[in-house]
Amino acid sequence: MEYARESNRVIVRLDPQDEVIKSIRSLRDELQIDSGFMVGIGAVDRVTLGHYDVEDQSYSEETFTGQFEVTSFSGNIGPDKVHAHIELGKESFDTLGGHCSEARVSGTFEIAVFTGETTLSHERDAETGLDVFTLNN
Repeated sequence: MEYARESNRVIVRLDPQDEVIKSIRSLRDELQIDSGFMVGIGAVDRVTLGHYDVEDQSYSEETFTGQFEVTSFSGNIGPDKVHAHIELGKESFDTLGGHCSEARVSGTFEIAVFTGETTLSHERDAETGLDVFTLNN
């Protein structure tokens, strides 16, 4: 992983075999990011996707392998959590998407992290069962 920090953003490049979410956690800890939103594109060859059922308040996950274009990657970063969603293009031009628990870079992965001053700590929401961020200044 390489990165360049600017005033309120960090530009990140991940290389083949880098684990995306683990790398973002490492970046968060190293740069002490308590508030960030991220976007990215790239290519991965393994990804674990999750889908949340609000009614049952449970996640189901599945791991996919193959050559995937990352057509969209977005999420937020808090001191206690990295929350990301990903959309993947397959060779057939079909797409997969969902909550991204982890992904392994196959070619490159380019991310922009936009940082702020509002800490994005997460708490469990009783109604949905989701960990939602709280707005603590």
